[in-house]
Order: sequence, then structure tokens, then C-alpha cells
Amino acid sequence: MSELLPPPPPPPPPGRDSGFGDPALVFPEFAAKQCVLEKVIEEEGEGEDSSYGKGSFDLSSRFSSPSVSRNGFDDVENPRKASSFKRPPSGSRLSGFREEEEADRSRNSGSFVDHIGQEDKRICASGCFRKCCACTCMFVSIVLIIVLLVGLSANSSIKSILPQVLVTNLKFSRLDVAKSSTDLLMNANLNTVLQLSNNNDKTVLYYSPMKAEISSENINLGKKTLTGFKQDPGNVTSLKILTRLRKSKVYDVDATLLTNKEKTLEAVVDVFLRGKLSVDWLGFKVHIPIVIACENVKQSDVINGLKPACDVRTFSQ
Repeated sequence: MSELLPPPPPPPPPGRDSGFGDPALVFPEFAAKQCVLEKVIEEEGEGEDSSYGKGSFDLSSRFSSPSVSRNGFDDVENPRKASSFKRPPSGSRLSGFREEEEADRSRNSGSFVDHIGQEDKRICASGCFRKCCACTCMFVSIVLIIVLLVGLSANSSIKSILPQVLVTNLKFSRLDVAKSSTDLLMNANLNTVLQLSNNNDKTVLYYSPMKAEISSENINLGKKTLTGFKQDPGNVTSLKILTRLRKSKVYDVDATLLTNKEKTLEAVVDVFLRGKLSVDWLGFKVHIPIVIACENVKQSDVINGLKPACDVRTFSQ
């Protein structure tokens, strides 16, 4: 007897994609997934983006023809294609994914803004520091230039008011050497006269007490303190410096040189005066330390009336 063949199955309804059937009919496990996805689409609302995880999306596009053959069993022959299907996240997973994505975007944008803000602050700080350094250097340079100019002007002004000093007399009234049992002892009297001239028209000079030291051939011929005095403009003052030396120990070579030169009036003498010179400036009295140095003065030049000039130094010890 001939077996009765079952009636052929009804043709599947036409799918969304041309030439392929509905994946839910071929794969029964997709039916439940499709229902879940449709619920998610309804909750998300219509009109949103069709990208994955946002709004509605087409099931047929996700389960399209490349993974389903015409006979419906192509997935058995190509297991790699069948395994490429992934289960889309549920509604809660979709919303969580969207929240995480938005949080990442906000975090990235915030970190980018913070980075830009830090760069701006760093650039601003470096610029302000450079401007501050430039202003400070400019201010210090201006101050130094002003101080230098004031110093040069003051130095030239001070030099213009200094007195002129000349040696007008240099004479030994006594010079002898006595021999003791062990040493040579020298006795000397020296008369030195200095001429100080105030060549200023209006400036009055005030001399403080000054200390005088006279020496020749490494022999100290005596020290003396001179009293202070006042010198008016155009005035010429002579300072007499009388020094005495009694029984001072000297070396034989130095004593011999000095005595021999003094006999021929060729003695060379050094005279130093140290003190302060005061002047009136804008109602104030300015005190200037000075040193009057008369070095290598030859006795013969003074006797011949040459009047050797002395050097007046300021701010010297």
C-alpha cells in the first residue's frame, strides 16, 4: 500500500527582507528574544535613533539573510556565522549602557576642559612671571643707572670743591744718630709747611682735626695731631707741622742713607694727613673723609721753590 504523505507545510509569510524568511520561524529560540526586544522598543519610545542600544531597531536587519539560507539550515553548515549572533541587552542593560556612555562622555569632556584650564593657568602664570621679572629687572636697572649718575655727579662735584695743597717748606733742624751698646738711636727735628688754598667762589670748607705722619727712608720721623679750622672761599692757609724724634731705634742702612742725603739736601720725605672735610649742601653739612698725600717730596725741590703738589684723596683710610 502506498503510504500517505503528509500535506506540505504552508508557505511562510513574506519577511521584511526580500528572498528570506522570518528568522523567528526558522529559529524558534528567536521568537522569545523578538518579544523582549519589541517591549524594549515600546519603552524607549518612537522616533529615536536606530543605532544599537538607542531607540527602535529592525530585527530583520540584525537577523538578515547572510546568516540564514533558503533551506533554513545553513547555520549547521556554517557554525561560525551562526555563532556570530549575539544576544542584545535587555531594557535595563540598554539603559545602563546609555547612562555609562553619557557618564564617560561627560567625564571625558570634563577632563578635557580641566586639562585646558590647567594649561591656560600654567601659560598665564608663566606669562605673569616673565612680565614680573622683566619689570623688576627694568626697575633695578633704572635705579642702578640713577645711582651711578648721581655718584658720578657727586664725585665730580666733590673733586671741584677740594682744596689745593702744596709743600712750601721742608727743613731738618736736627738730624743725628747715636750709638748705644746694641742699637742705633736717631734724633730728628723736622719742620714741614703745607699750603692749603680754597679756590671755590662760595663754598666754605671745614677741616676736622687731622693726624699727620712723616717718614723718610723707612724711618718714622714723627706724628702730630693738627687742630681743625675753617677756610672761607678764596682763602689760603698754611699748616705748620713740627715733628720730633728722640732716641728711636733705626737700622744702620736706613740711618746712613737719610743722613747722607740730608747733608746734600737730597732727602725724600713722605707726608700724610688724615681727617674729614665738611661742606654745606642744601642746608646740610656733608662730611667727606679725605687723605692729603704728599709722596716722594724732594728736599731740593722745596728749597728751590718748586712747591710740589699733594694729592687729596676722598673716602680713603
